Amino acid sequence: MALSHEHRDKYEAIQRSIVREIRDRHERDPKYDFTRPSEAEVLASCQVVVEDFPACYVTPTIGHVQVVPLDSVDLNIAVSVEEFVAHHMRKAGRQVMFCESRPFQALYATLMWLWVQDPRDPRSRPAGFGARDGADVGREGLIWTMLPDDFGSPSHASRRADSLKEHLESLPRTADELLWVFDHWSSYAQDLRQYLWAYQASDVERGRKLIEILGPDQIKRVLRFLADDYWGRYLGWPDLVSWRESTAGVADVQFTEVKSSSDKLSEDQRDWITNNSACLHLPVKLAKVHRTKQLPRR
Repeated sequence: MALSHEHRDKYEAIQRSIVREIRDRHERDPKYDFTRPSEAEVLASCQVVVEDFPACYVTPTIGHVQVVPLDSVDLNIAVSVEEFVAHHMRKAGRQVMFCESRPFQALYATLMWLWVQDPRDPRSRPAGFGARDGADVGREGLIWTMLPDDFGSPSHASRRADSLKEHLESLPRTADELLWVFDHWSSYAQDLRQYLWAYQASDVERGRKLIEILGPDQIKRVLRFLADDYWGRYLGWPDLVSWRESTAGVADVQFTEVKSSSDKLSEDQRDWITNNSACLHLPVKLAKVHRTKQLPRR
């Protein structure tokens, strides 16, 4: 203490130096980012409605959360929170498809393979990748296909902007014709689907269903959205898509992200909600399954 008084100027100079160093280090690599909006702010700014679903939680949980209706004590009917919300939607007369990212990956690979794997692209080269589960591979255990070396990056779309625009404009304008193209190109796109982890038959079936649900115009907007930054945008899609069947066809389409009481949006989901609000304008809501009661496992 006496030394700090005796050498006050040097002591204060050292303090200022330390404070500057801490500030510089924080600017280079901040430990906390107070500029990042909260989940509530993201939902509010993107006008995402939150719908509450009270439920009885089965505890303790093994793996994913399981719930039953509030008036039930039957553990045999316990389901995931996603299936719980889907059941409520079906009771309300809606059709429901489990979604997330895989159907969009299958949709993108199937309808964009001709652009992605264009032999006229000077940066296209052979690419081998490890076998995906359930995929047939050659003797070396690799799947070989042609890919541009900047695939999935924003530079890929900007570099080939003219051909991207031309490809999207060449896609059919009616759902029936676009479905025919999807089916016809399915076998040609097999390698790209496997590269994008959308190799299962169910991925392809759900990708095809998206054409019926969204229609050609919206599908083309989705394809453009993914092409502009595939690796930055292919994740985070909502858990469910639901709609009503009418005499005129599909109506009242709604995407729904489902969360349990304590679950928060992931970074990919926050980014998707923000990007959707800015680019796609797909109707989306958040379904929150609240722990209202608990039912112990016996």
